[in-house]
Amino acid sequence: MKNIWRAMAGIGLAMLCVCARGAGQGTPVPDAVEATGKLVKVMAVGTETTGWAIEFENEVSFGGNGVHSIEVEGDTKKFGKLENKKVTAKGMIVHRPGTERKDRIVFVVQKIKEWKAPAADKPSSY
Repeated sequence: MKNIWRAMAGIGLAMLCVCARGAGQGTPVPDAVEATGKLVKVMAVGTETTGWAIEFENEVSFGGNGVHSIEVEGDTKKFGKLENKKVTAKGMIVHRPGTERKDRIVFVVQKIKEWKAPAADKPSSY
C-alpha cells in the first residue's frame, strides 16, 4: 500500500512539473508588433535558436531591453526566399524559457514581405 502511494505521488509530481513547464512557454505580449530590418540566418552551438533573426539598423526596445536583433519564428520557406533582404514583418512577441538563457524574446511572424522604399515625392511644377 505504501508503494502505491509513493508511485501516485511521483506521478502527480511529474505531471505538475510537465504542466508548469508547458504553461510558461510562449507567453505572448498582447499587442501585434511590426518590425523592419534585415532577415538573416543564425546559428549557435549548444544554445536555443529558431535559426532566423531580424537585424535592426538602430537599437530597438522590446520589453524594456534594447536589442540590435530579435529571433524570429515562422514560415521557413518564406524566410529562405527573403534571406539577407530588408523585410517588414508583423506578428507577436513571446517569451520562451530555455536552458542556456532563462528567458528569451522571440518574434512569431504572421506576415512578412520584402521592404519597399517609399516612393519619392515628385517635384511640383512651377
